[in-house]
Amino acid sequence: MADMGLYYEAFRICKCVFVTVGASSSFKPLIEEVLSDAFIAKLKKLEFTNLIIQCGPDYDYFLSAQPPEDALDDPNRLNVIGFPYKQDIYRWLALAAPSAPGERAKRAKGVIITHAGAGSILDALDYNTTVIAVPNPALMDNHQLEIAEEMGKQGFLTQGKLGSLADQLTEKLLNTRAPEWPPMPDADAPWPGGLWDVIMFLMPGVVEEEPPERLCVCM
Repeated sequence: MADMGLYYEAFRICKCVFVTVGASSSFKPLIEEVLSDAFIAKLKKLEFTNLIIQCGPDYDYFLSAQPPEDALDDPNRLNVIGFPYKQDIYRWLALAAPSAPGERAKRAKGVIITHAGAGSILDALDYNTTVIAVPNPALMDNHQLEIAEEMGKQGFLTQGKLGSLADQLTEKLLNTRAPEWPPMPDADAPWPGGLWDVIMFLMPGVVEEEPPERLCVCM
């Protein structure tokens, strides 16, 4: 039976959730929620195959709360892995996006769940997948809530709410097509300079006077 389980595992199309809390700040409530029975059950219902969590300083908590492995012959098997941080984080983010033409490994469109830091949001939006940004209540002075709200209003992501992630993650959300990123400039928009304008307004003096090239995006 185990051998047959390995056979099924090898031919399943991967569908991944990638969760990131960032490199340095603790966000234990987010890790706790994505490891909850309710969230795991929702992932299985939506036919996800992998839950990958970049845990930052909360890796020890992940190890203590990680659910037991599903049986290899379980058709709803969900692989749950975690790590503190990796320099090649972009390779892991890409696992939540559908496979490109010519790729040997086949992936369905998944979802990236990220803390609502500006840099992590920009990284997540580089990929053709659903993005949920969850503000860290311990970092409200970093304006994560305002950034997530503004980007949610623009339709580029969903503002995640702690305590409701299982309810927010639906087939409809996964199938909703976000506007093109980066969008074309709009001089009449509230934030014509895009997310960079939002960051500069909310956090003056925190970032450089000129945005790095990868942040030059418009709405």
